[in-house]
Amino acid sequence: MKLAHISHCYKPVIGGQEVYIENLQKVFADTGIQGDVFQPDRGVRDDGVKPVFRMRVIPRFVHGAEAHLFKFFLNLFHRNELKHYDVIIAHYALNAWPLRRMAEKTIVLSHGVEWHLENQTWDDKKRALAAKRCFNLFPHVVNDTHYLRHHGLDIGPGENCFQQVAPGKWFIPNCVDHQRFCKGAGHPTLENKKVILVPRQMVEDRGIHLAIDAFKLLADEDADLEMCLLGKRRPGPYIDKLDKMILELELSEKVYFAQDVKNEEMPAWYNGATITVIPTLRREGTSLSALESMSCGTATVSTNVAGLADLPTVKCDPDAESLADAIRNTLKNKENIAELQQRKVQDVFNMDNWAKAWLKVIGSIGKN
Repeated sequence: MKLAHISHCYKPVIGGQEVYIENLQKVFADTGIQGDVFQPDRGVRDDGVKPVFRMRVIPRFVHGAEAHLFKFFLNLFHRNELKHYDVIIAHYALNAWPLRRMAEKTIVLSHGVEWHLENQTWDDKKRALAAKRCFNLFPHVVNDTHYLRHHGLDIGPGENCFQQVAPGKWFIPNCVDHQRFCKGAGHPTLENKKVILVPRQMVEDRGIHLAIDAFKLLADEDADLEMCLLGKRRPGPYIDKLDKMILELELSEKVYFAQDVKNEEMPAWYNGATITVIPTLRREGTSLSALESMSCGTATVSTNVAGLADLPTVKCDPDAESLADAIRNTLKNKENIAELQQRKVQDVFNMDNWAKAWLKVIGSIGKN
């Protein structure tokens, strides 16, 4: 069997989608399924990577344009090539729409609602429309129940994990490798410190500013408490906003960034943290960062938005006071909370459950 991934965010992009594809490739390879990845041409010439023509100038001036140009050139230059694959996995509905004549063998894989629900840009509107059009046309695998509810299915947070919840619609949450993400030595940077770890992309949707606001409410109560913002600092208005907040709130000695952290170092960062906070405001699936932290035995707090509702994190509303309360209470009982979370993640969100569910999906293509 030949399988193709359609992904706008694969190599050399480092993030959740790359990890997801790599894990799928391992699962499929064990059963003899060959997988190729069609992605924008970023100069990668690895085996199994199929570069799609990339226009570099327009995206510099039009936010969100690159994903739409990728879809256009995929359809223009690779549609006939894709006909020779037995199964196609389109990461996000936007990438699936050009393949609607191959809908019976194309799976739409959602990594969460990827458009804003309010103050929508043209990009948001196009993504939302593509998702709406694709939901009943294609088989779907979604990694959070929020996406299913958004499209009208009656399913509660965390219900029916790894199951087909409607014809051709599967809920398969993110999972982690518990052999890798487990209790161990902490990172030297965090040694002998009382640190709240915020491992996030530095974008507004991920709520970094919310975490800083909440930390300000806690800083005067505990002089030893620090906050580490772990993620790449890409120059721009949001980073400027965060820097300004830290300065104006007089937190320069307590809140700091850690970047250029390699993926293989992440277990040590989780293990070195006192607790982990996932302060997302919108657009999130079942967060890998949250699952990785809990798998390492580090108590984890999150907002209750989107796919985070499916996870066994300590929940709070997406506002500073609620987040500060959740952090405060978790710090008081972090050992017991961490143990309960770790056990739940190991029992449910493990790679065996994930792999078995995905192989069932692949075996079901064309039968619904």
